[in-house]
Amino acid sequence: MKDQPFDAALARLNAAERELLILLGQGHTAKSIAVLKGLSELAVNERFRSARRKTGIGSSREIARLLVAQENRDDLIDLAPLPTDASKPPRPDAPPLGRAFLTRRWRPIMITAALLAASLLSYETAKSPTEPNPAPTTLSAQNAPERQTRPDPEVLEAEVANGPRDAAWSPRAEQALSQGYHDVSAFDEDITSVKVTCASTLCEVSGETRPNLSNADRDRLMAAFLTLRPSDEKIRLTSVTHRFGYRPDEQEAGTYVAYWRRRD
Repeated sequence: MKDQPFDAALARLNAAERELLILLGQGHTAKSIAVLKGLSELAVNERFRSARRKTGIGSSREIARLLVAQENRDDLIDLAPLPTDASKPPRPDAPPLGRAFLTRRWRPIMITAALLAASLLSYETAKSPTEPNPAPTTLSAQNAPERQTRPDPEVLEAEVANGPRDAAWSPRAEQALSQGYHDVSAFDEDITSVKVTCASTLCEVSGETRPNLSNADRDRLMAAFLTLRPSDEKIRLTSVTHRFGYRPDEQEAGTYVAYWRRRD
């Protein structure tokens, strides 16, 4: 019962976030969830990020554990015997009580097995031995190996949110980064909002893109961001990661998140 105080926080999640987090709690990774649900891995991580902000819980896996525990608790409640009314005979098409019990008892296992089978089928289909892998056509695809070695976004977000600020350096770095982004060609047209937050050693840049931003425009922005330099030459930063994604609740709009590490 110790997880019940979190029920109010979990109630803030929408259906899509709950579904993906329950899969995470059942042992899947963001990559396997993306394959199962037909999403990009980035879109899955954006939903996890949204869930962390809504609940105030710093770990997606902890949210997933709480959701699975909540579902298991609800299942046990559902298994309690219902009061019977002797004056109303059971429906002729109602399943026997024992069958209903077994169906509910084994339902999570059967669902997990089906999802694993679908994941393996999707993997085999994507890795046909007779067809060579297509060459990357976008900047995001070209950076695929680089993405695999990126730091955990949860760790970066927590470092900015919980780390100390440098009273002299942080405001100056925020201003220099913000100006550097706004100096990018067409930035104000393609990015509808931007927020820069700097702890003492790490800066986070987060924003929203305009609806229906094309892949070509996204790649153009990414190329500009990768070569961006703060407007203040005394602020020395190293790019850590840049990510575009879809907003969890509005698929037509997008998000942008970047992290910069202090070098001096």
